[in-house]
Amino acid sequence: MNSLLHAITEQGLNHTLYNIFFAAGFAAVLFFNLLNAKNFRIPRLRAVILTVLVYVVSTFWMMVLCWIENGFRNFGANNIVRVFIWVPVFTWPVSKLLKLDFKTCCDYLAPCLCVVHGVAHFGCIFEGCCRSYRWKYGIFNPQLGVNTFPIQPIEALIAVAIVILIWVRQKKNQFRVDGLSFPIMLMLFGYSRFFLEFARDNEKLFLGISGLAIHALVMALVGTAWYAAAAESNRKHRSRAKKKA
Repeated sequence: MNSLLHAITEQGLNHTLYNIFFAAGFAAVLFFNLLNAKNFRIPRLRAVILTVLVYVVSTFWMMVLCWIENGFRNFGANNIVRVFIWVPVFTWPVSKLLKLDFKTCCDYLAPCLCVVHGVAHFGCIFEGCCRSYRWKYGIFNPQLGVNTFPIQPIEALIAVAIVILIWVRQKKNQFRVDGLSFPIMLMLFGYSRFFLEFARDNEKLFLGISGLAIHALVMALVGTAWYAAAAESNRKHRSRAKKKA
């Protein structure tokens, strides 16, 4: 792997490969959603429009948030962690536009952010961004010119694992909409990413905690509160249904 990374760096292909993986992340989520649309009884054309609109708006907002955080100096930055909790906000008007149930759309889109991250984040290996600390047994980092702990593939694989866990749970429940898939995703990704941020070689704000770690923790806490509220709502609904029966 390191020999390949050295060769790619010598050819100056790092950023090109990074962009390819970034584009592949969108292609992967579009393909995933097309296959998954029938499980949620969403027409494929509407599934494509839903995916494209939410993805485009989320990507733009991700760049705006980074622009704000860096004091309006540089616009953009491909770090999806910033927008996880915003996706339902963007999904709501799109679901109304397409005449789709909002809760169904949230359950349907729950694995999507992790699909994108699980594919696109492998591109960070070639760019050398999102890096960890120096480790002689790690992978070559083209920005530093040394080996670092392989945090990028670890994060990508964890994202893929979250996709599998959510989809398996949904399949086990026969893809019944319960409003729990998105908060589960926020909790799984948020808490795991919070701890993974300690392994990253980035600017720390206090106690070894970075800005992105705060984003991840907020995401996890929002997911926890959302899950508790949705689970209680489901419980009350089942209770009322039993009384009517």
